[in-house]
Amino acid sequence: MKKLILSLLFFCTLSINAQYCLFFDIKVDEPEMVVSAMNELMNTDWGKSLEATKSLFTYGPNGTNEATHSIQFCFPNEVAFENAFASYGQSSEAQLIWERKLQGFSEDISQSLNTPIWYNGEDWAEDNVFMIYQMEVSNPSLYLKEFQSLSKKLEKKLGIEGNSYGIAIPIVGKNSEFTHFVWQGYPDIKTALSITKSMFSDPLFAEFSKKVSGSRKVINTLMSIRVMDF
Repeated sequence: MKKLILSLLFFCTLSINAQYCLFFDIKVDEPEMVVSAMNELMNTDWGKSLEATKSLFTYGPNGTNEATHSIQFCFPNEVAFENAFASYGQSSEAQLIWERKLQGFSEDISQSLNTPIWYNGEDWAEDNVFMIYQMEVSNPSLYLKEFQSLSKKLEKKLGIEGNSYGIAIPIVGKNSEFTHFVWQGYPDIKTALSITKSMFSDPLFAEFSKKVSGSRKVINTLMSIRVMDF
């Protein structure tokens, strides 16, 4: 955790105006103990002062990802992000809970700081289920153009005007296998599955896949389900 904080603080100097979402993917045998530890952590002065959404997700079908859960903090800007991690280093209480209690019931799988490069929807914190597609993209500008075009065409057709979806990149903790990931947010599992099925069978999606086939390779797909917010 301390090494990660040092590397993350470097990126607080970025001047772009965007959200930053920090993912801690973990493997858990006793989920209830992680929930207990997270509740305790978020009730510290450090946790209460975080200017961020604070959530725990579980993975449904998650491809080759060994993680069972994901702890996520999403910050509105660089200042909020910097303040959170500067203050963590000054809170012995938060450090003890995270590094002894929380990590005592989980195994670290991956840690990454992510930022969207384009998205639709005002607030993905309102969605409860996410379909996530991790990809290796060799021509980002082409893929983004085609993704935006497909999304706008499918919005009314599939009834997803109010849903959040977009493309993000990991800027710290980057996985060597993928460069970008697409997320699509839904209110529940049944809606996520039914709309995804309709999308895959739509001729527009087949046309999109043909156009981007030479510029992207899908590495992994997974379903992320919100357990609770803190």
